[in-house]
Amino acid sequence: MPTDRVDITLQPAGEDDIPAMASLWAEAFPEKPAERRDRELREGLTFGDLSDCWVVEVDGRLAGALRTYRLTTHLWGRELPTMGLAGVAVAPDFRRRGIGRRMCVEALRIAQYRGDVLSALYPFRTSFYRELGYVLAGELHRYRFRPVELAMYPGWDRVVRAPDTGVAEATEIYARVAARANGLIRRTERMWGFCGRQDTHLYLHRDTRGRASGYIVVRGRGGTPERSRLRVLELVAEDREAYLGLLGWLSVQRDQWGRITYDALPGENFHRRLAHPRTESSSMTRGLWFHSAAILRGPMFRIIDLEAVLGDGDGGDPPCGAADGWGDPMQVRDPQLPGNQGRWEGGRRTDPALSPATNGVRSIGEVTSLLLEGRLPGQITPPDGWKPNLGLRDLRLLDEF
Repeated sequence: MPTDRVDITLQPAGEDDIPAMASLWAEAFPEKPAERRDRELREGLTFGDLSDCWVVEVDGRLAGALRTYRLTTHLWGRELPTMGLAGVAVAPDFRRRGIGRRMCVEALRIAQYRGDVLSALYPFRTSFYRELGYVLAGELHRYRFRPVELAMYPGWDRVVRAPDTGVAEATEIYARVAARANGLIRRTERMWGFCGRQDTHLYLHRDTRGRASGYIVVRGRGGTPERSRLRVLELVAEDREAYLGLLGWLSVQRDQWGRITYDALPGENFHRRLAHPRTESSSMTRGLWFHSAAILRGPMFRIIDLEAVLGDGDGGDPPCGAADGWGDPMQVRDPQLPGNQGRWEGGRRTDPALSPATNGVRSIGEVTSLLLEGRLPGQITPPDGWKPNLGLRDLRLLDEF
């Protein structure tokens, strides 16, 4: 069936749709059985609830479903309403008809109508979402190393197992760091539920005054010392003292754990902290060169409301220094959301039509990349005194939805 002839409408999901949605998502994403998905839809999802679910019916049958979570993203000192797009699934006997694409476009329009400024997702295929205006934004470097390869940085002895009130203290640390970071979302109590898993442990770093200034969440897989593994799920620190103290604590774990897995931001330059950064069992890849880490690429972002992310044209400096074409008129192409398309100048759209220009026409994906890097001409600058946490400008989204 030609994709331009598919006529679909996203409808809010109701309780009667739960069994069919649970079955569809269990088939499309087998990591959870239908029974568990059914229970989550009735009791509440980690990042939302049934009101965030949408369905498409064709001839009285469920043809597709998705979720549009209501999130808030911290970016360059601002909190931006964000639609978290998740669970995009089309029933096997309705695929290759353009339904998935149309569902996503409708979701973008719904999010725009309710006031969302950005959209974020984890892609099943990047090319599919790139055609819808999304761009890859996050990058992590996964290191697997022996604890002995990491120095015992000072402050490791001030890292303690979190008490019963530890999650509350970690929540406060996270909120303070998120306000000075790029990509962290505002968390609800339900989003912190992962800390309560039986195999997951939370530790706090306390400064010399006893104040919690960092935390680490780890999960271990036991065995012999050579085969045991400790995975760092989160490491969040307010300052360099807490950051080094938490790394030092990892080094101290050498008596119990044979290997540690840690996903670092590129800006951490974590390889410089390892005595021997070569990955386990890696071969030479080019002459005498070797692997240090695996590169992880995850979330994709997209601007939904361009006007909301642009300033009033006051000519201030962009967050990361001079931007290409700063202050020049900008032409934007956005076929999915026409309200973003046209000529922009001084933070406002001056003409909805596109015309040849000296600096060419930018796709909404290119514009989104500039925004995330802090180099978009006209974007609102951070508040006075704002500085990125630990000096890291990298975009980091810890949560997976």
